[in-house]
Amino acid sequence: MMYLYLLNTRRNKMQQYEIFQLKLFGEEPADNYVDVNLKAYFSQNGKTVCVKGFYTGEGRYCIRYLPLETGICNWQIETSIKFIEAEMNGSSYVEPAVARNHGPVRTIQEHFQYDDGSVYLPFGTTVYALLHQDKALVDQTMETLKKAPFNKVRMCIFPKFFDFNRNEPEVYPFERSEGGKWNVRKPDFTFWNILDKRLEQLGEYGIEADLILLHPYDCWGFMHLTPEEYKVYFDYVLRRLSAYPNIWWSLANEYDQFDSLKQEDWENFAAYIGKNDLYHHLLSNHNFVHPWDFSNPYTTHCCLQSADSVKIPVLLKRYGKPVIYDEMGYEGNIPYSWGNISAFEMVNRFWKTFCMGGYASHGETYMEKMDDDQILWWSKGGILKGESVLRIAFMRKIFESMPQAPDLYHPESGIPFETQDELKSLVAEGAKGIADNLVFKCMAKMQEDEFEYMKEFFTQPILHCGDKVWLTYLGDACTIYTVMELPETKEFTVEVIDVWEMTRTIVNTKAKGRTEIILPGKPGIAVMAKANDICED
Repeated sequence: MMYLYLLNTRRNKMQQYEIFQLKLFGEEPADNYVDVNLKAYFSQNGKTVCVKGFYTGEGRYCIRYLPLETGICNWQIETSIKFIEAEMNGSSYVEPAVARNHGPVRTIQEHFQYDDGSVYLPFGTTVYALLHQDKALVDQTMETLKKAPFNKVRMCIFPKFFDFNRNEPEVYPFERSEGGKWNVRKPDFTFWNILDKRLEQLGEYGIEADLILLHPYDCWGFMHLTPEEYKVYFDYVLRRLSAYPNIWWSLANEYDQFDSLKQEDWENFAAYIGKNDLYHHLLSNHNFVHPWDFSNPYTTHCCLQSADSVKIPVLLKRYGKPVIYDEMGYEGNIPYSWGNISAFEMVNRFWKTFCMGGYASHGETYMEKMDDDQILWWSKGGILKGESVLRIAFMRKIFESMPQAPDLYHPESGIPFETQDELKSLVAEGAKGIADNLVFKCMAKMQEDEFEYMKEFFTQPILHCGDKVWLTYLGDACTIYTVMELPETKEFTVEVIDVWEMTRTIVNTKAKGRTEIILPGKPGIAVMAKANDICED
C-alpha cells in the first residue's frame, strides 16, 4: 500500500517549507539499495522538478519534496519497481508557511538570508560526533542545543576517531560486506533513521545542521573510499536529506588532510552535489592549512579554520561571498593550544570576526580530569560548561535587534590610495606625504595579500546598517577614549557595551557628527550608535 505522510499531518495538503513525503511499499532491491529506479515529477507554478526516491529498508520506499512556493502542486511517480496498491499521481495545494518556517538559508552578497527574505545571522557551534553517541547522551545534547543561543551546528555524518573520540558507535552509515569492507550501496537504515530524527529536532529548534560529509579522523576506513564510492554515498545523502530545509553541506572537515584525494576530486564532489541538490543548499569546504578555492562556482560561502579577523575584508572583496570562521579555537582546558583559549577570548574572537564583516562558530573543550573518556562538547556534546555561551547570547540579541544585517563600512577618508598599483605610482612620482612615508614605501613592496591586510590597520573596523546603526569593537585595546563620525542629518543614542560584563551603558542620547566617547579603559568594549528614529525590539 502507499502512505502519504506530511509533517503537518494533514492528508493531501502541502505546506511551504515543510517536507512532503510519499511513502510506498514494494519489492526489495536486489543488490543496490541506493540507485533505485524511483522518481516523481512535481509541477507547480509553471515549473517541474524531478525528485529521486530512496529505499528505507524492509520493502519501504520514500520520495521527499520541499515546496518552496505556494499554490497547486501536481505530482507524478515514475518507476519500474512493483509497488502494492500504489497511487501514481496526485495533486495538493501548498499552503503558506507558518510563521516559524522561513525555508533554506541562502546567500545574498556578503550575507545570509532565509528563502523568504528574512535575515539569518549565523551563531554557530560544533559537536562533531553528535550522531555517534548513545541515545541518552544525544538526547541531552539536543536539550542543551534547544536552550543555547546557537542557530547552526557543525556535525559529521561519519564517526570520528581522535583524542576524546575513541568510542565505537552503535551503528554506522553503511553495512559491511563479507570481507569487512564498507558497502556504500547498502546503507544501514538504523543510522539514517537516527539522523532523520535529529535533523527534524534541530529544525524544530530553529537550528541549521551544517553536515560534514567527509573528514580525515578515521580508524574505520571511511576516509579511504574511492571517489566513485563517495559519489554513491552522496547520491543517497541527496535523495534522503536534501528536502530538509535546515541543512548545509560541508564537503569536509580539513579537506586538505586527505592524501587519497586530488583537488580535481574535490571539485568534482562540489559539482556533483551542486548539480544534484534540487534545493541548492549552502555548500563550502573547511580547511586545515590550505583554504579551499572559494571562487568555485558551487561554493556559496567561505568556511575557514582561522581566528585572524583582519583577513576577512580581503576575503569579502576577493570572493563577494559571506565569510564564516567555523573553527577559531575552543574555549576549554585541554592540553592542546587550539582547545584551551579563555572564555573571554572566545567572546573576543566572536566580536572581532563579526565586526570585520564575518560570522563565527563557537566550540568548547572542557575536561574535569586527564581522561580520554571525558565528554567534551566539541566532540560528543552533553552539556555546556563554559562562560562564553551567555555572552554570545547577549551578542546575538544585540545584532538581531538591528534593522538589517550590518555591512562593513569603508570610509572614504582612510589612506590616500585604494590599490597597490596606485600607491606604487604615487611613490614613483615622489608624492608628498607618501613617497617620504616609510610605512607607505614598505607597503608598496609587499605581497598583494600583505598589502590588503595592512590597509585594514589604518582604520578602526565599523559596521553599519545604512545610516541607522553604527557599531565598532575595540577588542584588546584599553583606550579610555574614542571618536565616532556619525551622520549630521539625525540624532543617535550612543551605548558603551561591555561584552564580558554584558552591560549596555547609554552615554549620549543626542549624538550627531563627530562624537567623542569616554571609555572604561579595558578590553572587550564595543560602541554602538543607533538612530533615535528607530526602535529596538
